[in-house]
Amino acid sequence: MRRKPKTKKIKPRVSTSPADKLGPDVKPKNRTWFDDVIDDNDDLSGCILLEPREQLDEAIVGWDPDGKHVYYSYEKLIACYYEAFDDEADECERMTQATEWVDYNIVRGVVYMGDRQPVLIRTGERM
Repeated sequence: MRRKPKTKKIKPRVSTSPADKLGPDVKPKNRTWFDDVIDDNDDLSGCILLEPREQLDEAIVGWDPDGKHVYYSYEKLIACYYEAFDDEADECERMTQATEWVDYNIVRGVVYMGDRQPVLIRTGERM
């Protein structure tokens, strides 16, 4: 009697990232305003950009003339993630969650992204 080979059931990985809640209706192939900038500046094509671009490109405030770095506003990144957190939480709690997310996952992470890493700057803007 032949046994059927066991098939390993793979459970889908469930992400707990609030980035998953950023614009589920946006298709990943949509172009953003920054795609046009990249098309016009060949030097920028190797820059590291934060994902999901459909939302986080809104936090871009500039780029260096050499095309090595893209500048993101720290405050605008927080504003992007603010929308992703639970609507049931009060404003203060949502702001704290968004700030902690950006600090822990982005600010700490860019130092490991290499020599073309994004640069985070504080613009002083308020939401």
